Amino acid sequence: MSKSNVKLSDGVADNLMQSLNNELSEIGKTLIELISEFVKERIRDIDLRELFSKKDEDKLLNIWYSQLVEKGLIPKVYEGLPEDMLIHNLHQEGYLQGMYVGFALALMSLVDNNAEENLILSVMDDIRLNLVCHQYEDSSEFLDRFKSEKYNMVNSLSDEEK
Repeated sequence: MSKSNVKLSDGVADNLMQSLNNELSEIGKTLIELISEFVKERIRDIDLRELFSKKDEDKLLNIWYSQLVEKGLIPKVYEGLPEDMLIHNLHQEGYLQGMYVGFALALMSLVDNNAEENLILSVMDDIRLNLVCHQYEDSSEFLDRFKSEKYNMVNSLSDEEK
């Protein structure tokens, strides 16, 4: 006579645990999907300016700028510009490229004409600051300054040369 070693409740607990684990897993997946869908719908309505303080926003933008500079996507001179100036400068990139060529030519001319190093550095600092801190579509601010009496000597020299 052979005796069976299987008892009435053997394996039931394991099967119930497996079934419970499967059901909890399905419930968890459903919950995650519902939460995810809820967040996706709500995230469109989030105003990041309200979410972050100005200090936080500036910090995040500086991290973003640094990454753009590091990847070579924007010139290093743009790093740290306020958001509106960065975007504006990027929109006028072709014009700005021409301004950089003029900047380089001006400095090369100073060096070629044996200008003092302090004058070269002063011009370099003054022009570089103007390259990244103005909106060039409205060049009247520069032209009006250039036509003022202060720069009259420069204007009269260029008129006499014609």
